[in-house]
Amino acid sequence: MTRPDDDEQRPSWMGAPGYSPPPPGLAPHAPMPGAPPYPPHEEHPPPPVGDRGRTGYLRVLGATAVWAVLDLVLLLVLAGRLLPAEAVGRAVGTLLVVTAVAALGVWLVLRSRARTFWVVLAVALPFFLVVRLLSAIGGVAS
Repeated sequence: MTRPDDDEQRPSWMGAPGYSPPPPGLAPHAPMPGAPPYPPHEEHPPPPVGDRGRTGYLRVLGATAVWAVLDLVLLLVLAGRLLPAEAVGRAVGTLLVVTAVAALGVWLVLRSRARTFWVVLAVALPFFLVVRLLSAIGGVAS
């Protein structure tokens, strides 16, 4: 910013009350004298792109296994009496297959990004119930 010569016409604000002209030699982008200095420039790392994490199959299998254990406990409690080893073995085998198939379905839905365990657990319940119902219907039909 240059000062107008005395020959040139001065802007109206240059003679206003409270106006103090800038000191000579002060660059237009520099802070005023007595002002605090600019903070130092910090280089920030670039934001993460595309790395959101994934939901692993073992986490989904664990969440589905929770429902399988609960199903087995309910089966044993509702039976009311000691079941033969063959019936318990058949129930456990069926639950292992149901758990693996339901976990595969949940994993296909949730694999694109990392989820907390309770979300995986909540999504695994309907899958487990549907596959368990289909296996029960298939067991009755055969």
